Amino acid sequence: MIRTLPAFLERYRFPLALGLAVLLGLAWMVGYAGPILAVLLIPLVLVQKTAFRRYAVAVAYYLAGSHGIPLASAVFFGPGGHYMEGIALWVTSSDLLAAGWSFADKPWKAALVLIFDAIVPPLSFFDWMSPLSASGVFFPGTAILGVLLLLIIVAGFPVFLRKNPNSLAYFALFAVACNVFSPVFLNSKAPADWVGLNTHMGPSTQSIMKNYQRMTEWTAQAARQKGRVILLPETMLTWWQGNADYVQTQVPKGHTWLVGASIPLKKYWFADGIEEVRQGYKPKMIFASLLPVPVSMWRPWETPTGDAFGQMNYKAFWWQKPVEIDGESTWAEICYDQLLPFTWLEASIYQPQVILATNNVWWARNTGIPQVQRASVWAWSRLSGSAVLEAENG
Repeated sequence: MIRTLPAFLERYRFPLALGLAVLLGLAWMVGYAGPILAVLLIPLVLVQKTAFRRYAVAVAYYLAGSHGIPLASAVFFGPGGHYMEGIALWVTSSDLLAAGWSFADKPWKAALVLIFDAIVPPLSFFDWMSPLSASGVFFPGTAILGVLLLLIIVAGFPVFLRKNPNSLAYFALFAVACNVFSPVFLNSKAPADWVGLNTHMGPSTQSIMKNYQRMTEWTAQAARQKGRVILLPETMLTWWQGNADYVQTQVPKGHTWLVGASIPLKKYWFADGIEEVRQGYKPKMIFASLLPVPVSMWRPWETPTGDAFGQMNYKAFWWQKPVEIDGESTWAEICYDQLLPFTWLEASIYQPQVILATNNVWWARNTGIPQVQRASVWAWSRLSGSAVLEAENG
């Protein structure tokens, strides 16, 4: 346990740690600073003397980093005062994630909290901004081994330091070596003729004519691309038969479109998935979200009735395998999946050549959520050594 601090810091260790934790959370909105700095949360928690103070430091981090949830929820759900629902989601998720840190009075307990939050439901369903993402920063291309290394360093650091005062320097040199040599061995670029298409279409509506116009616009935009494989953003349309037929007619010969769509499964149940579309072949769903956004999309406690758009329900696909597309091993991280460590731990097992990162974030403007997603994708894709192809609808 870390207890000894310089005298001038001892008196203010708690308020300083609170302020720094807030800055660490906000750092996720600044480029790739979030996953680079996230590991600093661990010592900020460990130097606190009481369970409440450890909890308070952790909750400050999570509240700061996810502060966009209330505004995003209000926009997503539309008129009707949904700020309170968003505030409830924001505070509850931050509180639950911080709760485990209150017990982390020793480094090995901090390591347990990291892995527990990442893989144990329901905490794993909203484990945003996990310090585990730093494994991709320090140990790129090492996959699961990188996560284990980070956990071992966190848990055993006092022991290593006691036995060898140079341990910190050795760890730093090893991380530098991983960063220097990983580009030599890894393919970190998507094929040149693969294109991720960014659009600005906003949401689908309940107007058939407006949705048709929207579909003709984005299919025309996709058809103008020179790439052979085109990735479209998440949930660009509902994959009804008429929509599917129209989209297939727009795909140029010899090209492959990977279309993000709400795909009907059984009565009123849908997948937040990706359809592979080519001329002369029947379209097929090749990926589906491991966990569509809880509450707004994934509601397993509720039986959908189909009497309104909001009564649709999305299925979670807890495990998926890579799919070969045009000779490349690919894996999809669809919107909310990009925030969750357990989805990336699955990806690191397979180490696909290309990660298909699709979003539909029209509802999250000015909330910081897209920035958190991008930083998370950057860090975790480094861990598996995968190239990233992104497509976003704003």
